[in-house]
Amino acid sequence: MDCQLDPSLVFAIHFPGEGGSVSLKRTLLGILAAGLAFSAGAAEVELHYFWSATCPDCQVMWEFLRGLEEQYPELEIVDHEVTFDPEGWRLMVTLAREFGLEEVTTPTVIVGNLAISGIGRAVELRIQEEVERCLAEGCPSPMARLSEKQAFGLPPLELLALLALGILIVLYLS
Repeated sequence: MDCQLDPSLVFAIHFPGEGGSVSLKRTLLGILAAGLAFSAGAAEVELHYFWSATCPDCQVMWEFLRGLEEQYPELEIVDHEVTFDPEGWRLMVTLAREFGLEEVTTPTVIVGNLAISGIGRAVELRIQEEVERCLAEGCPSPMARLSEKQAFGLPPLELLALLALGILIVLYLS
């Protein structure tokens, strides 16, 4: 006895009581469209994290941010190392100025309308509140505040190199 499957059964789903069947292709397309519509409704939140490889407090903040990222999958953390990356340093200084942050140190977090430096429970709560607000209301990327011209500022490593060069010149000339 030959067993053959009817192709219409393989590619159709029958809904009893509904009076018919719908092709699997149409069903999958409907599920995909619903999934895209659902995911499009979820607001993405962009958080910029400025850290230094030589900063112990930055490790504490990084652990907090990782936990926040697990709690809120819509959160995108963009990290910038500032000691060895002059562009990261200049971006931190420029954004801090745009957000009115007077003291620029590491770690610095910028999300929504918040720019904050340092660590501690109060800092963590402010960051979490701003992430939650941005998820509920939507927030533009912090990069949207950038003006055409970035601030000029020498990162710590470049300052150290210039200082060393100056000392060598003074020693050589004396």
